[in-house]
Amino acid sequence: MQLDFRTCHHCGGYGVRDNGHNCTTCGGVGTGGLLGTGTIGSGELMYDKATGRRVTAAELADYTKAQRATQAAKQGEQP
Repeated sequence: MQLDFRTCHHCGGYGVRDNGHNCTTCGGVGTGGLLGTGTIGSGELMYDKATGRRVTAAELADYTKAQRATQAAKQGEQP
């Protein structure tokens, strides 16, 4: 999977929206920015270059875990 990182269109790349809420579109939760509750968003969105489909952080984690398992299995097969 090849990823294209783009600036979040809801928060403009800041991770916090104008109303003070952390941007949930790019992964934030809670309110108040860095000094508030929760976490701010990353300010970026990930898209699969091949399909143009948005990739969530959970999907990327699953993909990475599967890739590592595949590589570990290949290394175990070699003498």
